[in-house]
Amino acid sequence: MLGLSILILGGLSFAFAVFLAFAARRFKISEDPLVAKIEEILPGTNCGACGFAGCHALSELLAGRKAEPGACVTGGPEAAKKIAALLGVTANVAELRVASIHCQGGKSKARSRFEYVGIKTCLSSHTTAGGPKACFYGCLGLGDCVRVCPFNALSMNKDDLPVVNENKCVACGKCVAVCPRKIITLVPRRKWTYVGCISKDRGKAVKDVCSVGCIGCGICAKVTKSGAITMEDNLPRLQIDKGLDFEEAVQRCPAHCFVVRGLK
Repeated sequence: MLGLSILILGGLSFAFAVFLAFAARRFKISEDPLVAKIEEILPGTNCGACGFAGCHALSELLAGRKAEPGACVTGGPEAAKKIAALLGVTANVAELRVASIHCQGGKSKARSRFEYVGIKTCLSSHTTAGGPKACFYGCLGLGDCVRVCPFNALSMNKDDLPVVNENKCVACGKCVAVCPRKIITLVPRRKWTYVGCISKDRGKAVKDVCSVGCIGCGICAKVTKSGAITMEDNLPRLQIDKGLDFEEAVQRCPAHCFVVRGLK
Protein backbone atom coordinates (compact mmCIF):
# COMPACT_ATOMS: atom_id res chain seq x y z
CA MET A 1 0.00 0.00 0.00
CA LEU A 2 2.78 2.35 0.92
CA GLY A 3 4.49 1.79 -2.42
CA LEU A 4 1.24 2.40 -4.29
CA SER A 5 0.66 5.67 -2.41
CA ILE A 6 4.16 6.85 -3.29
CA LEU A 7 3.59 6.00 -6.95
CA ILE A 8 0.27 7.87 -7.02
CA LEU A 9 1.74 10.97 -5.31
CA GLY A 10 4.75 10.87 -7.60
CA GLY A 11 2.50 10.62 -10.65
CA LEU A 12 0.35 13.54 -9.50
CA SER A 13 3.42 15.65 -8.81
CA PHE A 14 4.78 14.93 -12.28
CA ALA A 15 1.43 15.76 -13.88
CA PHE A 16 1.18 19.07 -12.01
CA ALA A 17 4.77 19.94 -12.99
CA VAL A 18 4.02 19.29 -16.66
CA PHE A 19 0.82 21.38 -16.44
CA LEU A 20 2.60 24.32 -14.74
CA ALA A 21 5.41 24.25 -17.30
CA PHE A 22 2.87 24.31 -20.11
CA ALA A 23 0.87 27.12 -18.46
CA ALA A 24 4.03 29.19 -17.92
CA ARG A 25 4.86 28.99 -21.63
CA ARG A 26 1.30 29.36 -22.86
CA PHE A 27 0.44 32.41 -20.76
CA LYS A 28 3.86 34.04 -20.57
CA ILE A 29 3.68 37.80 -20.95
CA SER A 30 6.66 39.21 -22.77
CA GLU A 31 7.87 42.51 -21.29
CA ASP A 32 8.78 45.46 -23.44
CA PRO A 33 12.64 45.58 -23.56
CA LEU A 34 12.29 49.36 -23.21
CA VAL A 35 11.21 48.83 -19.61
CA ALA A 36 14.58 47.30 -18.67
CA LYS A 37 16.49 50.08 -20.41
CA ILE A 38 14.53 52.75 -18.54
CA GLU A 39 14.96 50.93 -15.24
CA GLU A 40 18.72 50.99 -15.74
CA ILE A 41 18.58 54.79 -15.91
CA LEU A 42 16.44 55.15 -12.78
CA PRO A 43 18.31 55.22 -9.43
CA GLY A 44 16.73 52.01 -8.10
CA THR A 45 15.90 53.48 -4.70
CA ASN A 46 12.22 52.46 -4.93
CA CYS A 47 11.42 55.45 -2.73
CA GLY A 48 7.95 56.02 -4.18
CA ALA A 49 8.53 59.77 -4.42
CA CYS A 50 7.21 59.68 -8.00
CA GLY A 51 3.86 58.50 -6.66
CA PHE A 52 4.18 55.01 -8.12
CA ALA A 53 5.08 51.62 -6.62
CA GLY A 54 8.83 51.69 -7.15
CA CYS A 55 11.22 52.07 -10.07
CA HIS A 56 9.98 49.07 -12.05
CA ALA A 57 6.39 50.30 -11.96
CA LEU A 58 7.52 53.74 -13.10
CA SER A 59 9.61 52.16 -15.87
CA GLU A 60 6.53 50.36 -17.21
CA LEU A 61 4.50 53.57 -17.17
CA LEU A 62 7.28 55.51 -18.89
CA ALA A 63 7.65 52.84 -21.55
CA GLY A 64 3.91 53.04 -22.14
CA ARG A 65 4.06 56.85 -22.34
CA LYS A 66 1.82 57.09 -19.28
CA ALA A 67 4.27 59.14 -17.19
CA GLU A 68 6.48 62.14 -17.86
CA PRO A 69 10.27 61.62 -18.33
CA GLY A 70 10.87 63.90 -15.34
CA ALA A 71 8.64 61.89 -12.99
CA CYS A 72 11.63 60.57 -11.03
CA VAL A 73 12.60 63.37 -8.66
CA THR A 74 15.49 61.30 -7.28
CA GLY A 75 17.11 60.91 -10.69
CA GLY A 76 16.70 64.62 -11.37
CA PRO A 77 17.26 66.41 -14.69
CA GLU A 78 20.02 64.02 -15.82
CA ALA A 79 17.76 60.94 -15.63
CA ALA A 80 14.89 62.88 -17.20
CA LYS A 81 16.99 63.84 -20.21
CA LYS A 82 18.26 60.27 -20.73
CA ILE A 83 14.76 58.83 -20.50
CA ALA A 84 13.39 61.47 -22.87
CA ALA A 85 16.12 60.67 -25.41
CA LEU A 86 15.32 56.97 -25.13
CA LEU A 87 11.62 57.65 -25.71
CA GLY A 88 12.25 60.20 -28.44
CA VAL A 89 10.41 62.99 -26.63
CA THR A 90 11.29 66.33 -25.06
CA ALA A 91 11.97 66.37 -21.33
CA ASN A 92 10.07 69.01 -19.40
CA VAL A 93 12.50 69.25 -16.49
CA ALA A 94 11.03 70.88 -13.40
CA GLU A 95 13.02 73.47 -11.48
CA LEU A 96 15.24 71.94 -8.81
CA ARG A 97 13.76 72.27 -5.35
CA VAL A 98 14.73 71.55 -1.77
CA ALA A 99 12.83 71.02 1.48
CA SER A 100 12.62 74.06 3.74
CA ILE A 101 11.55 74.27 7.39
CA HIS A 102 9.18 77.17 8.04
CA CYS A 103 9.62 77.30 11.79
CA GLN A 104 12.50 78.50 13.97
CA GLY A 105 10.62 78.19 17.24
CA GLY A 106 12.45 75.34 18.90
CA LYS A 107 12.11 74.51 22.60
CA SER A 108 14.40 77.37 23.61
CA LYS A 109 12.41 80.00 21.70
CA ALA A 110 8.78 78.85 21.80
CA ARG A 111 6.66 78.51 24.94
CA SER A 112 4.91 75.25 25.89
CA ARG A 113 1.45 74.92 27.41
CA PHE A 114 1.97 71.50 28.99
CA GLU A 115 4.32 68.52 29.01
CA TYR A 116 3.40 65.94 26.42
CA VAL A 117 3.86 62.32 27.57
CA GLY A 118 1.99 60.42 24.84
CA ILE A 119 3.23 58.52 21.78
CA LYS A 120 6.35 60.24 20.49
CA THR A 121 5.12 61.25 17.06
CA CYS A 122 4.14 64.67 15.77
CA LEU A 123 0.79 63.35 14.57
CA SER A 124 -0.12 61.96 17.99
CA SER A 125 1.03 65.14 19.69
CA HIS A 126 -0.92 67.29 17.24
CA THR A 127 -4.13 65.38 17.90
CA THR A 128 -3.72 65.73 21.67
CA ALA A 129 -5.29 69.11 22.45
CA GLY A 130 -3.41 70.63 19.52
CA GLY A 131 0.01 69.69 20.88
CA PRO A 132 1.99 71.14 23.79
CA LYS A 133 3.29 74.22 21.97
CA ALA A 134 1.67 77.54 22.79
CA CYS A 135 2.05 78.40 19.10
CA PHE A 136 -0.57 76.33 17.29
CA TYR A 137 1.36 76.66 14.02
CA GLY A 138 4.89 75.68 15.04
CA CYS A 139 6.97 72.52 14.76
CA LEU A 140 6.15 69.86 17.36
CA GLY A 141 9.71 68.54 17.31
CA LEU A 142 9.11 64.79 17.43
CA GLY A 143 10.76 63.97 14.10
CA ASP A 144 8.08 62.34 11.94
CA CYS A 145 9.74 64.03 8.95
CA VAL A 146 13.14 62.59 9.85
CA ARG A 147 11.81 59.04 10.11
CA VAL A 148 9.98 59.17 6.79
CA CYS A 149 12.88 60.57 4.71
CA PRO A 150 14.29 57.76 2.52
CA PHE A 151 17.52 59.68 1.83
CA ASN A 152 18.61 60.57 5.39
CA ALA A 153 18.42 64.22 4.42
CA LEU A 154 16.79 65.31 7.69
CA SER A 155 17.96 65.30 11.28
CA MET A 156 16.82 66.89 14.54
CA ASN A 157 18.98 69.56 16.17
CA LYS A 158 19.45 70.26 19.88
CA ASP A 159 16.48 72.63 19.86
CA ASP A 160 14.16 69.86 18.59
CA LEU A 161 13.84 71.30 15.11
CA PRO A 162 14.42 69.43 11.83
CA VAL A 163 17.47 70.40 9.78
CA VAL A 164 17.76 69.73 6.05
CA ASN A 165 20.97 68.41 4.53
CA GLU A 166 20.60 70.01 1.11
CA ASN A 167 23.28 67.78 -0.42
CA LYS A 168 21.08 64.75 0.24
CA CYS A 169 17.62 66.24 -0.28
CA VAL A 170 16.01 65.37 -3.63
CA ALA A 171 12.69 67.13 -2.92
CA CYS A 172 10.71 63.89 -2.86
CA GLY A 173 8.05 65.56 -0.71
CA LYS A 174 7.60 62.78 1.85
CA CYS A 175 8.48 65.11 4.73
CA VAL A 176 5.98 67.64 3.40
CA ALA A 177 3.20 65.05 3.35
CA VAL A 178 3.85 63.66 6.84
CA CYS A 179 4.07 66.96 8.78
CA PRO A 180 0.74 67.57 10.57
CA ARG A 181 1.53 71.27 10.99
CA LYS A 182 2.52 71.75 7.32
CA ILE A 183 5.68 73.67 8.24
CA ILE A 184 7.73 72.00 5.49
CA THR A 185 7.53 73.05 1.84
CA LEU A 186 9.62 72.48 -1.28
CA VAL A 187 11.20 75.71 -2.48
CA PRO A 188 13.24 76.37 -5.65
CA ARG A 189 16.95 76.03 -4.94
CA ARG A 190 17.58 79.50 -6.35
CA LYS A 191 15.36 80.96 -3.64
CA TRP A 192 18.16 81.85 -1.24
CA THR A 193 15.96 82.89 1.67
CA TYR A 194 12.48 82.18 2.98
CA VAL A 195 10.31 83.03 5.99
CA GLY A 196 10.85 80.66 8.91
CA CYS A 197 7.33 81.00 10.27
CA ILE A 198 3.78 80.09 9.22
CA SER A 199 1.83 81.75 12.03
CA LYS A 200 -1.10 83.80 10.77
CA ASP A 201 -1.29 85.76 14.02
CA ARG A 202 0.48 89.08 14.39
CA GLY A 203 2.14 91.38 16.88
CA LYS A 204 1.83 90.56 20.57
CA ALA A 205 -0.11 87.36 19.93
CA VAL A 206 2.99 85.97 18.21
CA LYS A 207 5.57 87.36 20.64
CA ASP A 208 3.71 85.91 23.62
CA VAL A 209 4.35 82.38 22.34
CA CYS A 210 7.56 82.60 20.24
CA SER A 211 10.52 84.97 20.23
CA VAL A 212 11.33 84.44 16.54
CA GLY A 213 7.87 84.35 14.99
CA CYS A 214 6.76 86.71 12.22
CA ILE A 215 4.73 89.57 13.72
CA GLY A 216 3.20 90.59 10.38
CA CYS A 217 4.59 94.13 10.46
CA GLY A 218 5.06 94.29 6.67
CA ILE A 219 8.42 96.09 6.78
CA CYS A 220 9.96 93.46 4.50
CA ALA A 221 7.38 94.15 1.80
CA LYS A 222 7.84 97.92 2.06
CA VAL A 223 11.64 97.83 1.62
CA THR A 224 11.72 95.33 -1.29
CA LYS A 225 11.83 97.60 -4.34
CA SER A 226 10.99 94.93 -6.91
CA GLY A 227 7.68 94.17 -5.24
CA ALA A 228 8.75 90.54 -4.83
CA ILE A 229 7.40 90.49 -1.27
CA THR A 230 3.72 90.95 -0.54
CA MET A 231 1.76 90.34 2.66
CA GLU A 232 -0.87 87.61 2.83
CA ASP A 233 -2.55 86.37 6.04
CA ASN A 234 -0.04 88.43 8.07
CA LEU A 235 2.89 86.63 6.44
CA PRO A 236 5.39 87.76 3.77
CA ARG A 237 4.99 85.99 0.46
CA LEU A 238 8.23 85.84 -1.54
CA GLN A 239 7.60 85.79 -5.30
CA ILE A 240 10.88 84.96 -6.99
CA ASP A 241 9.43 85.48 -10.46
CA LYS A 242 9.49 89.20 -9.62
CA GLY A 243 13.01 89.28 -8.20
CA LEU A 244 15.47 87.95 -5.66
CA ASP A 245 16.33 91.27 -4.02
CA PHE A 246 15.51 90.23 -0.47
CA GLU A 247 18.71 91.49 1.18
CA GLU A 248 17.20 94.57 2.80
CA ALA A 249 14.12 92.66 3.91
CA VAL A 250 16.33 90.11 5.69
CA GLN A 251 18.34 92.85 7.40
CA ARG A 252 15.36 95.00 8.40
CA CYS A 253 13.13 92.22 9.78
CA PRO A 254 12.65 93.10 13.49
CA ALA A 255 11.76 89.52 14.38
CA HIS A 256 14.71 87.99 12.47
CA CYS A 257 12.33 85.42 11.00
CA PHE A 258 13.99 85.05 7.59
CA VAL A 259 16.07 81.92 7.05
CA VAL A 260 19.12 82.31 4.79
CA ARG A 261 19.81 78.97 3.18
CA GLY A 262 23.30 77.56 3.56
CA LEU A 263 24.15 79.87 6.44
CA LYS A 264 21.81 78.44 9.04
